[in-house]
Amino acid sequence: MIPYSWMRSTLKGAILALLLTTTGLLTGACSENGSSSSGNLLLNPGLEEGAEPWISLEPTSGFVVSQKQALTGFSSALLPMDDPVEAEGSKVYYLVQEVSPDEFPDVVRGNYFVENWSRGTAKQYIQFVVIAIGASNNPVTQANNYQLRYLLSGIAAEPFPIGNARFLFVSQEDPVQGQWIPFEANVKDDFQRLWGAVPEGFETLRILFEVRYDDKVAGDGAPRADVYYDDLHFGSAE
Repeated sequence: MIPYSWMRSTLKGAILALLLTTTGLLTGACSENGSSSSGNLLLNPGLEEGAEPWISLEPTSGFVVSQKQALTGFSSALLPMDDPVEAEGSKVYYLVQEVSPDEFPDVVRGNYFVENWSRGTAKQYIQFVVIAIGASNNPVTQANNYQLRYLLSGIAAEPFPIGNARFLFVSQEDPVQGQWIPFEANVKDDFQRLWGAVPEGFETLRILFEVRYDDKVAGDGAPRADVYYDDLHFGSAE
Protein backbone atom coordinates (compact mmCIF):
# COMPACT_ATOMS: atom_id res chain seq x y z
CA MET A 1 0.00 0.00 0.00
CA ILE A 2 1.27 3.50 -0.92
CA PRO A 3 1.72 5.65 2.19
CA TYR A 4 -0.79 8.52 2.50
CA SER A 5 1.99 10.98 3.33
CA TRP A 6 3.77 10.16 0.04
CA MET A 7 0.55 10.65 -1.97
CA ARG A 8 -0.12 14.02 -0.29
CA SER A 9 3.43 15.20 -0.99
CA THR A 10 3.24 14.13 -4.63
CA LEU A 11 -0.12 15.88 -5.14
CA LYS A 12 1.18 19.12 -3.59
CA GLY A 13 4.20 19.01 -5.89
CA ALA A 14 2.02 18.55 -8.98
CA ILE A 15 -0.22 21.48 -7.99
CA LEU A 16 2.81 23.69 -7.38
CA ALA A 17 4.28 22.81 -10.78
CA LEU A 18 0.97 23.61 -12.47
CA LEU A 19 0.80 27.01 -10.72
CA LEU A 20 4.34 27.87 -11.74
CA THR A 21 3.67 26.92 -15.35
CA THR A 22 0.49 29.00 -15.46
CA THR A 23 2.27 31.98 -13.93
CA GLY A 24 5.01 31.73 -16.54
CA LEU A 25 2.48 31.70 -19.34
CA LEU A 26 0.68 34.73 -17.96
CA THR A 27 3.95 36.60 -17.51
CA GLY A 28 4.91 35.88 -21.09
CA ALA A 29 1.55 37.17 -22.33
CA CYS A 30 1.93 40.39 -20.36
CA SER A 31 5.39 40.96 -21.79
CA GLU A 32 4.12 40.45 -25.33
CA ASN A 33 1.40 43.04 -24.75
CA GLY A 34 3.86 45.64 -23.55
CA SER A 35 4.44 45.34 -19.83
CA SER A 36 7.50 46.90 -18.23
CA SER A 37 9.29 43.53 -18.33
CA SER A 38 9.46 43.81 -22.12
CA GLY A 39 11.14 47.23 -21.96
CA ASN A 40 8.18 48.74 -23.80
CA LEU A 41 6.42 51.70 -22.18
CA LEU A 42 3.48 51.47 -24.56
CA LEU A 43 0.52 49.47 -23.37
CA ASN A 44 -1.40 47.31 -25.84
CA PRO A 45 1.24 47.91 -28.56
CA GLY A 46 -0.40 45.57 -31.06
CA LEU A 47 -4.03 46.62 -30.43
CA GLU A 48 -4.84 43.02 -29.47
CA GLU A 49 -6.79 44.22 -26.41
CA GLY A 50 -8.94 46.78 -28.22
CA ALA A 51 -8.37 50.51 -28.51
CA GLU A 52 -7.44 51.55 -24.97
CA PRO A 53 -5.27 53.20 -23.82
CA TRP A 54 -4.66 54.63 -27.29
CA ILE A 55 -6.52 57.85 -28.04
CA SER A 56 -7.09 60.35 -30.84
CA LEU A 57 -6.78 64.06 -30.23
CA GLU A 58 -9.64 64.81 -32.63
CA PRO A 59 -12.68 62.51 -32.81
CA THR A 60 -13.16 63.03 -36.54
CA SER A 61 -9.64 61.94 -37.49
CA GLY A 62 -8.91 58.98 -35.29
CA PHE A 63 -8.16 55.31 -35.74
CA VAL A 64 -10.05 52.05 -35.64
CA VAL A 65 -8.96 48.63 -34.44
CA SER A 66 -8.82 46.47 -37.54
CA GLN A 67 -8.42 42.75 -38.21
CA LYS A 68 -7.87 43.24 -41.93
CA GLN A 69 -4.08 43.53 -41.64
CA ALA A 70 -1.78 42.44 -38.81
CA LEU A 71 1.93 41.81 -38.63
CA THR A 72 1.56 39.60 -35.56
CA GLY A 73 -1.53 38.57 -33.66
CA PHE A 74 -4.81 39.45 -35.32
CA SER A 75 -5.24 43.25 -34.89
CA SER A 76 -3.65 46.55 -35.83
CA ALA A 77 -4.53 50.24 -35.77
CA LEU A 78 -6.07 51.52 -39.01
CA LEU A 79 -5.94 55.20 -39.94
CA PRO A 80 -8.54 55.57 -42.71
CA MET A 81 -7.85 58.85 -44.53
CA ASP A 82 -10.62 59.60 -47.00
CA ASP A 83 -11.19 63.29 -47.69
CA PRO A 84 -12.93 65.07 -50.57
CA VAL A 85 -11.47 67.24 -53.30
CA GLU A 86 -13.02 70.26 -51.55
CA ALA A 87 -10.97 69.73 -48.36
CA GLU A 88 -8.61 72.55 -47.41
CA GLY A 89 -5.70 73.14 -45.06
CA SER A 90 -4.38 70.40 -42.80
CA LYS A 91 -5.79 67.20 -41.36
CA VAL A 92 -4.14 64.55 -39.21
CA TYR A 93 -5.23 60.96 -38.66
CA TYR A 94 -3.45 59.46 -35.69
CA LEU A 95 -3.25 57.20 -32.70
CA VAL A 96 -1.69 58.66 -29.58
CA GLN A 97 -0.39 57.45 -26.24
CA GLU A 98 1.24 59.29 -23.33
CA VAL A 99 3.74 57.85 -20.86
CA SER A 100 5.57 59.27 -17.84
CA PRO A 101 8.70 57.20 -17.17
CA ASP A 102 11.41 58.24 -14.73
CA GLU A 103 14.01 58.38 -17.51
CA PHE A 104 13.76 59.24 -21.19
CA PRO A 105 13.45 56.11 -23.39
CA ASP A 106 15.98 54.99 -25.96
CA VAL A 107 14.11 54.04 -29.11
CA VAL A 108 10.88 54.06 -31.05
CA ARG A 109 10.23 51.16 -33.37
CA GLY A 110 7.24 49.72 -35.14
CA ASN A 111 5.73 48.75 -38.47
CA TYR A 112 3.31 50.32 -40.92
CA PHE A 113 1.33 48.99 -43.89
CA VAL A 114 -0.17 51.18 -46.62
CA GLU A 115 -2.85 50.50 -49.19
CA ASN A 116 -5.18 52.63 -51.33
CA TRP A 117 -2.69 55.51 -51.36
CA SER A 118 -3.98 58.34 -53.56
CA ARG A 119 -2.19 61.67 -53.34
CA GLY A 120 -4.65 64.51 -52.95
CA THR A 121 -2.07 67.23 -52.38
CA ALA A 122 1.69 67.69 -52.47
CA LYS A 123 2.17 67.50 -48.69
CA GLN A 124 0.57 64.13 -47.96
CA TYR A 125 2.77 61.92 -45.81
CA ILE A 126 3.26 59.44 -42.95
CA GLN A 127 5.15 60.28 -39.77
CA PHE A 128 5.55 59.64 -36.07
CA VAL A 129 6.18 62.35 -33.48
CA VAL A 130 7.73 62.33 -30.01
CA ILE A 131 6.86 65.30 -27.78
CA ALA A 132 8.46 66.07 -24.41
CA ILE A 133 5.95 68.12 -22.41
CA GLY A 134 6.97 70.26 -19.44
CA ALA A 135 10.67 69.30 -19.50
CA SER A 136 12.79 71.20 -16.99
CA ASN A 137 15.58 71.62 -19.57
CA ASN A 138 13.35 72.62 -22.51
CA PRO A 139 15.53 74.76 -24.82
CA VAL A 140 12.45 76.38 -26.42
CA THR A 141 11.39 79.11 -24.01
CA GLN A 142 8.27 80.13 -25.93
CA ALA A 143 6.64 76.66 -25.78
CA ASN A 144 5.93 74.13 -23.05
CA ASN A 145 7.24 71.26 -25.19
CA TYR A 146 9.85 70.34 -27.77
CA GLN A 147 9.58 67.64 -30.39
CA LEU A 148 11.06 65.32 -32.96
CA ARG A 149 9.06 64.57 -36.11
CA TYR A 150 10.10 61.54 -38.13
CA LEU A 151 8.91 61.62 -41.75
CA LEU A 152 8.41 57.97 -42.67
CA SER A 153 7.35 58.41 -46.30
CA GLY A 154 5.49 60.55 -48.80
CA ILE A 155 7.37 63.85 -48.62
CA ALA A 156 10.84 65.05 -49.64
CA ALA A 157 11.00 68.42 -47.83
CA GLU A 158 10.02 69.70 -44.42
CA PRO A 159 6.28 70.40 -44.64
CA PHE A 160 6.23 73.66 -42.65
CA PRO A 161 8.37 75.73 -40.27
CA ILE A 162 7.84 75.06 -36.57
CA GLY A 163 10.05 76.51 -33.88
CA ASN A 164 9.76 73.76 -31.27
CA ALA A 165 10.25 70.76 -33.60
CA ARG A 166 13.00 69.15 -35.63
CA PHE A 167 12.27 66.97 -38.68
CA LEU A 168 14.12 63.78 -39.59
CA PHE A 169 13.65 61.85 -42.84
CA VAL A 170 13.34 58.09 -42.66
CA SER A 171 12.29 57.99 -46.33
CA GLN A 172 11.52 60.70 -48.88
CA GLU A 173 9.75 58.38 -51.30
CA ASP A 174 6.07 57.60 -51.72
CA PRO A 175 5.06 54.79 -49.38
CA VAL A 176 5.51 51.21 -50.50
CA GLN A 177 2.09 49.62 -50.66
CA GLY A 178 0.95 46.13 -49.77
CA GLN A 179 3.66 45.11 -47.31
CA TRP A 180 4.71 45.80 -43.74
CA ILE A 181 7.53 48.32 -43.47
CA PRO A 182 9.60 48.35 -40.25
CA PHE A 183 11.04 51.54 -38.79
CA GLU A 184 13.28 52.36 -35.83
CA ALA A 185 14.89 55.51 -34.42
CA ASN A 186 17.09 56.21 -31.42
CA VAL A 187 15.09 59.14 -30.10
CA LYS A 188 17.37 59.73 -27.12
CA ASP A 189 20.40 60.22 -29.38
CA ASP A 190 18.39 62.35 -31.80
CA PHE A 191 17.16 64.70 -29.06
CA GLN A 192 20.74 65.10 -27.87
CA ARG A 193 22.09 65.64 -31.40
CA LEU A 194 19.39 68.01 -32.71
CA TRP A 195 18.39 69.84 -29.53
CA GLY A 196 21.55 69.56 -27.46
CA ALA A 197 19.61 68.01 -24.59
CA VAL A 198 17.81 64.80 -23.72
CA PRO A 199 14.53 65.78 -22.02
CA GLU A 200 14.65 65.75 -18.22
CA GLY A 201 12.07 66.46 -15.54
CA PHE A 202 9.24 66.17 -18.07
CA GLU A 203 5.59 65.93 -17.08
CA THR A 204 4.75 63.44 -19.82
CA LEU A 205 5.93 62.12 -23.18
CA ARG A 206 3.42 62.03 -26.00
CA ILE A 207 3.94 59.79 -29.02
CA LEU A 208 1.83 60.06 -32.15
CA PHE A 209 1.69 57.76 -35.19
CA GLU A 210 0.12 59.58 -38.13
CA VAL A 211 -0.91 59.93 -41.72
CA ARG A 212 -1.71 63.54 -42.68
CA TYR A 213 -1.71 66.34 -45.21
CA ASP A 214 -0.92 70.06 -44.99
CA ASP A 215 -1.51 73.22 -47.04
CA LYS A 216 -4.16 71.59 -49.21
CA VAL A 217 -6.06 73.85 -51.58
CA ALA A 218 -9.63 72.99 -52.52
CA GLY A 219 -9.62 71.30 -55.91
CA ASP A 220 -6.14 69.74 -55.54
CA GLY A 221 -7.42 66.20 -55.27
CA ALA A 222 -8.92 63.75 -52.81
CA PRO A 223 -6.40 62.62 -50.14
CA ARG A 224 -6.86 58.91 -49.52
CA ALA A 225 -4.92 56.17 -47.77
CA ASP A 226 -5.43 53.25 -45.43
CA VAL A 227 -2.43 53.18 -43.07
CA TYR A 228 -2.03 50.44 -40.48
CA TYR A 229 0.36 50.44 -37.50
CA ASP A 230 1.32 47.34 -35.50
CA ASP A 231 3.80 46.12 -32.87
CA LEU A 232 4.74 49.61 -31.66
CA HIS A 233 7.54 50.13 -29.14
CA PHE A 234 8.72 53.13 -27.13
CA GLY A 235 11.32 52.17 -24.58
CA SER A 236 14.57 50.30 -24.23
CA ALA A 237 16.80 49.47 -27.18
CA GLU A 238 16.83 45.76 -26.34
